[in-house]
Amino acid sequence: MTAAWEALKKGTNLSDDETLPTSLRHEMEQVLKGEKQTETIYQLKIELCDIHPPIWRRVLVPSTISFHQLHLVIQQAMGWLNDHLYEFETKDAIVDIPHPDDAFIPFQKRKLDAQRTLAKEHLHKEKQKIIYTYDFGDDWKHTITLEKIEKTAEPLTHPICLKGKRACPPEDIGGSWGYQETLAMLQDDTRKEESEEFFDWYGGTFDPEYFDLEEANKRLSIVVFV
Repeated sequence: MTAAWEALKKGTNLSDDETLPTSLRHEMEQVLKGEKQTETIYQLKIELCDIHPPIWRRVLVPSTISFHQLHLVIQQAMGWLNDHLYEFETKDAIVDIPHPDDAFIPFQKRKLDAQRTLAKEHLHKEKQKIIYTYDFGDDWKHTITLEKIEKTAEPLTHPICLKGKRACPPEDIGGSWGYQETLAMLQDDTRKEESEEFFDWYGGTFDPEYFDLEEANKRLSIVVFV
């Protein structure tokens, strides 16, 4: 259990490294209210693969979330623009939005509909991992780890981001290789002209170390669990 959850259960202050905005603290306190435990909450860690230093987010979602809803959570928590296709890969299945051509393509794993398949059907033990791929051109792979399973009295109305590190890469940058090359360019004083071209293409400044927890939760507030 995270230090944040422990602190709230004991009625003590959050540790410095997990300080949350007042609105999020209130949300977590509401989740923990009551004696009857009826809701199962997953604490998930979302981490981009092949990126150093790592880019990651830690979120809370209900176990009853569908894979399509989880896709939306990842998009908003990370800061992606949801402009491309996606898929999840579990131990024995590929989960995505079905396409008519799927019937003519041989798959090594069974195919499941992301809108009809629940996360708890494939994530039900702590430390279990699945892979989420976004944008098959740039091939952004994320490792999704089920860190903790919590029993609570009140259902989550929307996902909560507890913590995160570093900015989401720009879309269409060329995947992990292209992003690492861009970071190297931005740190190289002899490549200032290339850096200026990048900022013109990106449409503004870019700080790879930037992450704002409150902004992430504002984005997540549009993902409502019914």
